[in-house]
Amino acid sequence: MKMDDVSYRISNDSAVPEIYIKGERAVVVSCTTQYITMSELAGTKLLIAAIYLKSEQKPRKAPVMHHISINEIFQEILYQ
Repeated sequence: MKMDDVSYRISNDSAVPEIYIKGERAVVVSCTTQYITMSELAGTKLLIAAIYLKSEQKPRKAPVMHHISINEIFQEILYQ
């Protein structure tokens, strides 16, 4: 997954972010923002979320959960 495949928007600090994977809006189950202040990666800001995509959900089955981590400083994506 590349940075171009993912977009997101947070309207304010108390709002659930809108996360889009290849243009499809993901359902955000949980989300957190973390700031790393003491390490080789000092100054890094991460958005970490548990999401699922409705297009992957099968009828009467549990959704396929994914975890996405977006490093806003280095523009890196980890998608599982």
